[in-house]
Amino acid sequence: MEVIEYEIPTHWEDKGMNWNTPDPTNADYVVAIREALLERCAALHTSADSRIYKISPWKTVSREVIKGIVRTISSLARNFVNLDWEEFEEDYSDFPKMWTYGDLIQERGCRLYEYAKYGSLVENGGEWLKQIRNAIDKLTVIRAGQMFGRSLSRSGSRHDPPFDESIGDAMKMAFDTMNESVHNSGFPSTICAWSGNTHWKCPIPDYEGDPEYNKDGYCGYAQSQSYRFKGARSWLLNAQFDLFAAVYVTQPTGPVPYSQQLDTSVFDGGESKFNKGLNWTERVHVKDPYDFEFKLGDTESIPKNEVVPTSEFDGEGVAVKRHSAKRGWDGKCWGFLDYGVEGGFKFQSKES
Repeated sequence: MEVIEYEIPTHWEDKGMNWNTPDPTNADYVVAIREALLERCAALHTSADSRIYKISPWKTVSREVIKGIVRTISSLARNFVNLDWEEFEEDYSDFPKMWTYGDLIQERGCRLYEYAKYGSLVENGGEWLKQIRNAIDKLTVIRAGQMFGRSLSRSGSRHDPPFDESIGDAMKMAFDTMNESVHNSGFPSTICAWSGNTHWKCPIPDYEGDPEYNKDGYCGYAQSQSYRFKGARSWLLNAQFDLFAAVYVTQPTGPVPYSQQLDTSVFDGGESKFNKGLNWTERVHVKDPYDFEFKLGDTESIPKNEVVPTSEFDGEGVAVKRHSAKRGWDGKCWGFLDYGVEGGFKFQSKES
């Protein structure tokens, strides 16, 4: 008895498939859809609707299978990033925008029907198959998960001397020592580089000691945080991807230590090349998920505060409310893996 072996498609155009006019009577098309969905499930380390696993070249495509395809796309979509979305809140508090089923079906050429009518799979030369493929092609970018590398930080502080000495000593202390530690966790949420001062004390009336010790005193601080990564968790075996990040950068926020109010905060990107607002890092194409270099942030450049804050003291020189000033930048971060690149998803648009 002759055994017929079936070759599973390995990409959209495999085995002569033409998605401009897909043939709904050819099992390769629906099997390719199955493989594309399972590939994206693998990248997310999740599973598909159980009906997906019933797709076979030896079985007629049922309405239940069609529902399983659409349900899987709907479930997957919310874990993929819509990089084309631009309608964010002013402070990017709603960033990033993930795909939704509702957004996806409004995209051109992505008309999906959860309850397709009988016979619709073969109508219009397999148009439904084409719409499904178009929708799947939109799903290529996911949030970065576990990262491996080094956390780098600098920190310095100086208490009570005159202003210039306090900030100068804090900066020197920060650059004298680099603190390094292992990072084996999720993608970092923040990076920064700033310096600042708190007006700590003022001259005390009727002070009888050495005048040298009865002057305005300030606390100076300098701080930076960055990362260097060499590995990223990728659940899709042997798949290449682009690693990149978005960093929403603002002037430093929050009072300097030992103060209750931040009077001024000056944005200064230093040598980080960050601008105020949303910044995109350069992409690093990753062939081996545990052998690459990706830099996030800049530890070597800390902008120096030049604004002298003024605190509030009572008639006896006791602080009523301490004020502070900062200069530099704070960044909120999101990391992404894009499998819609060369060597990434096997089932992806050639235009990606």
